[in-house]
Amino acid sequence: MAILGWLGAAWPAHAANLLDAVNAARRFDAGIGAARNAQLAGREKRWQGLAGLLPRAELNGGYTKQDQPTAAYAAAVRRHSASATVTQPLLDLSRVANFKRGGTLADQADIEYEKASQSLITDVASAYFDVLFGRDVLQAAEAARQAFHKQLDQAQAALRIGDGTRTDVDEARANLDEALARTVSAQTDLAIASGTLQRITGLTAAELSPISWQCAPQAASVDLATAMDDAARDNVDVRIAGKQLDLSQADIVAATGAHLPVVNLQASYGTSWSRGANENGLDTVFGTTSKTRSSMIGVTVTIPLFAGGGPLSASREAYRRRDQARDALEDARRKARERARAAYLGITNGVALIRAQERVLASADSKVKSTRLGREVGLRTQIDELNAEQRYFEAIRDLADARYRYLRARLQLSAALGTLGDDDVAGIGCNADGPAPAVGPRS
Repeated sequence: MAILGWLGAAWPAHAANLLDAVNAARRFDAGIGAARNAQLAGREKRWQGLAGLLPRAELNGGYTKQDQPTAAYAAAVRRHSASATVTQPLLDLSRVANFKRGGTLADQADIEYEKASQSLITDVASAYFDVLFGRDVLQAAEAARQAFHKQLDQAQAALRIGDGTRTDVDEARANLDEALARTVSAQTDLAIASGTLQRITGLTAAELSPISWQCAPQAASVDLATAMDDAARDNVDVRIAGKQLDLSQADIVAATGAHLPVVNLQASYGTSWSRGANENGLDTVFGTTSKTRSSMIGVTVTIPLFAGGGPLSASREAYRRRDQARDALEDARRKARERARAAYLGITNGVALIRAQERVLASADSKVKSTRLGREVGLRTQIDELNAEQRYFEAIRDLADARYRYLRARLQLSAALGTLGDDDVAGIGCNADGPAPAVGPRS
């Protein structure tokens, strides 16, 4: 059988690896841009909460004109006023709760953006692996189609000269038809994966570089128990749930404050003056022309007495919300531990499965050559050779599937631990410096 190279063996001079694809997605994907703006908006909550604890200053001014043409005095009076007021909260638990809530929301915005960044990496990696796996499957399907087409030609030629059987022809045709169907299916899957990749990164499938498999798959860098404990603490969903619990605690503080006095320090300074038009003696007697200044400093206390039971209901709700957030946090921890466990087992089993599938592929290759030799000496039939080749191409697909599942599991473990970043992406596979291996059995 002729040896086939990779589809599109002449890769672009600057083909994109997985890290390049992730960086392209950061520039291209609108979703991560929206997440970044949401983060910046959420950070403002910290300053909004702090503002409630700081003094509030106000300036007020007024001007009125009073006309009484028939009056004996104050026929026309203009009044001016100006004042400045400063209010400083001294005791207001609702403002303290808002300050705490603002800081928590700002922290949560950062974690939400971190989650979006990690989700972007996993989405890009999934699309990237789907494209490369689609290439492998399509390549194997094309190689099988060509091989079975050649076998069909040979079977038909042998039948014409009386050296073959109708069974050989039918078997070769059946294998060819199956290979054609798999080729069409592989083309469809690759087109779908390519569309997903382009939507996220703006890159086409032709711009991706293949992964070299020269590096042996590595086991997880941490043990299972440590991975599960780290996930229960550092997973982004767990941290977000923790912030939700903090928010519920702030709501309890606010609900409690609704039952307590509110104390404010207030200081003000103001001036007012009035002047009458066409003043006469009566204006002087009755004081329609005057100027005053006033200053005030004091403490105001507001004590809630009764509000229809609303504050009590709000308090009960706040405590229930706290319990809900506490249960949600525990649920997030359990799910994170389970995701870490599944990813860890995916890595551990993936290493063993890759090695096993590599042996299966080598055995299938040897069987093709042995069966071909056996047919030449009359010990094997053409059907035996067709079946051996079919199993060989299935072994290629199974090995590719095991490899990409292993790579997915590595990224999934980092995501479960809450540490997924560029270092994890850069560590995927080896550099594809040399030509990719052929997919046809060696002659």
